[in-house]
Amino acid sequence: MSRKTHRRRYRLTLEFDGTNFSGWQKQADARTVQGDLLKAATRVFGITPSDLQGCGRTDAGVHALAYAAHLEVASTLPPAEVAGRLNDTLPKDIAVRAVELAHPRFHARHNCLARSYVYRLRTGKSAFGKRYDWWIHEEPDLSAMRRAAAVMVGMHDFASFADTPELKKSTRVLVHAIGIAAAGELIQVRVVGSHFLWHMVRRMVGLLVEAGGHRLGEEDIRALLQGRSDMPVRHTAPAAGLFFERAFYDADELGRFLSSPSFAAGREAGGPDPDVPGSDQILPGEADQDR
Repeated sequence: MSRKTHRRRYRLTLEFDGTNFSGWQKQADARTVQGDLLKAATRVFGITPSDLQGCGRTDAGVHALAYAAHLEVASTLPPAEVAGRLNDTLPKDIAVRAVELAHPRFHARHNCLARSYVYRLRTGKSAFGKRYDWWIHEEPDLSAMRRAAAVMVGMHDFASFADTPELKKSTRVLVHAIGIAAAGELIQVRVVGSHFLWHMVRRMVGLLVEAGGHRLGEEDIRALLQGRSDMPVRHTAPAAGLFFERAFYDADELGRFLSSPSFAAGREAGGPDPDVPGSDQILPGEADQDR
């Protein structure tokens, strides 16, 4: 008599180059990260997973350094073997960085306390920049950018940053912190929040670039948070420069990240930290031209 194989829930940490994807969420007529992962998992396990969910949706063209997802399937495979088999099956622009067994009720999106994103701006042209940076053709005033960023930190109504369908639900978002780090021609904007509306981070970055060029100021940002305007939509930064950095499931871990010297340096002093995922030495377009 054969033994019954019980369902297991695995927590996955994914890295992907979003250039050729129409975002995370599965679509019938487009290539997506969830769609490719589902196909690979079906081949690895021999059955279609009963559940595959990510920690949030990403726009078309947006990349990820440590995107969290959960996968539920009837299997006895240990996590390390799941990671190896998935990596052997997945296309080259998706990598499984880690797999661990999760609690049966763990949910990658519902249990997520906060998410962090990193956006890469470049003041000079790079041969690799089109896929991973936004060349802004100017040297922005970083102090002005930081002052504008400070206005967006906290609990605010980001209705002006939302697309029309999202106005039917709450547009209030808690932005925990925004850090701005510069190294040579590269400027990185790190945003940490409870969640984000569609295109919200890209519109925040677009407005920060405008602030850095002295084309708008803190009062303009404050007015956008107090009323409804289509100005942020007109300044949506390109998707290619945006990276999902990480998801947080533990309040203490989030607190340490927000208070760490590396994040404080990025926010206040402008210095990148090579040990932080998403820093100058890790993202594409740098010395190793990888990732």
